[in-house]
Amino acid sequence: MFHRKMMKPILFGISVLALFSCGSGEIQNFEGIQIHSDPRVDRIDLRIYLVDRNGTPLIWNQSILSPSVGLSTISEADFTTNAKVYSIRNGQKHRKVYDGRLIDLRWSQELNRLDRLMTAEIPRALIEEDPERDTPLGIITVEIETEKQGPFFDTLERTAIYKY
Repeated sequence: MFHRKMMKPILFGISVLALFSCGSGEIQNFEGIQIHSDPRVDRIDLRIYLVDRNGTPLIWNQSILSPSVGLSTISEADFTTNAKVYSIRNGQKHRKVYDGRLIDLRWSQELNRLDRLMTAEIPRALIEEDPERDTPLGIITVEIETEKQGPFFDTLERTAIYKY
């Protein structure tokens, strides 16, 4: 049996751990996303910027949750994602040609910038062909959510979804 003097430090340690775990899983000031696409031959690369309520990208620093170290770690696996891709006909959204999760979601950083962003991709092999489309451009809508935050949405219009 434990001695009463030993119980106080154990209870204190449990209390401190519980306090730290209550705030984990949340990214400070995370209130939206902005997406950008980079078409490649075999895929569409997406850059997903985490932004505050004003649309300003969050930055990597000590005040926000770090994806790589500590009790406040949030893993890419903790994000739920969905992307919908639509073809265009006569300048309007036409047909949904992809509806699924983002592939290879990971934390990233651009050279010489501190913006918090994630990258992901949509393989072109998963995008259905739309024979009625009149342009290789399309519309991509991305949704991201964590257990404690979101869902957050952003839409890219008139981005290349098919090979030229």
